Amino acid sequence: MKFLFFLSIFTTLIAAPLAMAEDSSLHSFVSQLDSSLRHINRSEVNKPCAVKPLLPTSAQTTTYQGQKVTVLSEQDAQELFKEMQAHTEIPFDFAIAGCEERAHEMSRLMMLKGITPLKGFASVNENDAPRLKVPHPTKPGKTIEWKYHVAPVVLVQKDGKLIPYSVDPSIEKAAVPTTSWLNDMTRHDPKMKVKMEYTAASRFDVDGRIRVDPANKEFTKSNQESLQQFKKLSKDPDGEDEYLFQLQRDQERMDMIDGVGQ
Repeated sequence: MKFLFFLSIFTTLIAAPLAMAEDSSLHSFVSQLDSSLRHINRSEVNKPCAVKPLLPTSAQTTTYQGQKVTVLSEQDAQELFKEMQAHTEIPFDFAIAGCEERAHEMSRLMMLKGITPLKGFASVNENDAPRLKVPHPTKPGKTIEWKYHVAPVVLVQKDGKLIPYSVDPSIEKAAVPTTSWLNDMTRHDPKMKVKMEYTAASRFDVDGRIRVDPANKEFTKSNQESLQQFKKLSKDPDGEDEYLFQLQRDQERMDMIDGVGQ
């Protein structure tokens, strides 16, 4: 509309002196210009861009183990995985640590699309079972071990059933059924006892001590700063050793404080 308004003024300013001069050739030129510009204004170039819906067309909402969650088709779940994987600011290759931060940021990004994820926490009691273990994502022949691991979960409608799928680019190449995700962490001991919990996306840690809405701006800023630190460490050949050393120092300090308080 603004374009046509200025075009009208332009035509009027040009047409007025033309009428006074009765110059038919220039008047004809202006008329053709007016017609051409109006045609361009109606052309495909000026049509609004088609916007792909944020929410996948297959998306539905249901309740699973008392929590609201989005149901997707298999194809849309895989597309969601690719979208998460494409967020290079999330250090998926620094799998040794930061699963809580990665899962929380992915949950936030999913929620921006209108998807409501769960979080799937897999944990072990070290008195009853060995640790979860996966191949190192960047160091062939080495492994990473965890007492627990977490990733976002959506449900997939498949063969008439609702199946939990884990979205975890840190250890998987696609969205996979959560049972497969668990199997990939227990291949060293398939019979080991693993506790699997599905929780709301607001649960941050395995013990549930921290619960915060992924849309909370202040927490998001802090979480993203942590991810930036992990990203920096992931680029450093000695980053993992540095992280483990600092983790050990922090634990020693905590032990000393506990000892003083007793």
